[in-house]
Amino acid sequence: MSKIKLKPQHDKQLSALVSTFIILQIINLLLRHFVSRSFFTYLFVIVSCLFCVLLSDGSKAYRFTQIGMIGTVGADFFLVFLPFQLRVPGMVCFCVTQLAYFMRTYTEDDNRLRKKIHLILRIAASIVSLIVTSVVLGNRADLLSMLSVFYYAQLILNLLFSFLQFKKLRTLAIGFSLFIISDTLIGFDSLSGYLLIPRGSFIYFAVKNGSRLVMPLYLAAQILIPLSLLPRKRKTLQKENTIE
Repeated sequence: MSKIKLKPQHDKQLSALVSTFIILQIINLLLRHFVSRSFFTYLFVIVSCLFCVLLSDGSKAYRFTQIGMIGTVGADFFLVFLPFQLRVPGMVCFCVTQLAYFMRTYTEDDNRLRKKIHLILRIAASIVSLIVTSVVLGNRADLLSMLSVFYYAQLILNLLFSFLQFKKLRTLAIGFSLFIISDTLIGFDSLSGYLLIPRGSFIYFAVKNGSRLVMPLYLAAQILIPLSLLPRKRKTLQKENTIE
């Protein structure tokens, strides 16, 4: 018996796979809205993670993206799927995700000078984020706040260096843009647990009016991040078919 190959063998199969992926995610969105928010939000992220597997080309870029998606699945298990939130384990998983995406943007970069600057900035931002959190929050600083600020610093740098490689990583850059807007809105809401947010301020306005945008932006990012591997997969298929 011939084995059923799930991975695409040529461009038409790849296009059909992408179309199926997008249709499945639209169905998940509808079911999320009408049936169960937490379950179908989590299923949405799982589908994106599995779709990423099908775009494997054996490259470091793929492996780091896959690790990032697995980290996201882990984070959403603790923060979305469970009937109660376990924020610290969730943020640990999200930190793994952003560090994996750091490695994706770093290894994709062909500019040696920019890679050196990237590495220096990454180390500096990681240290400074922890120091600033301790100084600003003082006795109110805890592991969750440390992890959250560290995570956010990694996301900012991932966004920055994906845009510096926009020609190659445009889909990833757009995905990170949606990711950071979503997380900024969540962060503003979390700040109210540590700092007094004055009425009439921008943060107060964003917390009150931005909650509806958080999940749509986040889920859109989870579509775009695996799709960022599509050009690499197309090139790999073209090379394989040319050799054959």
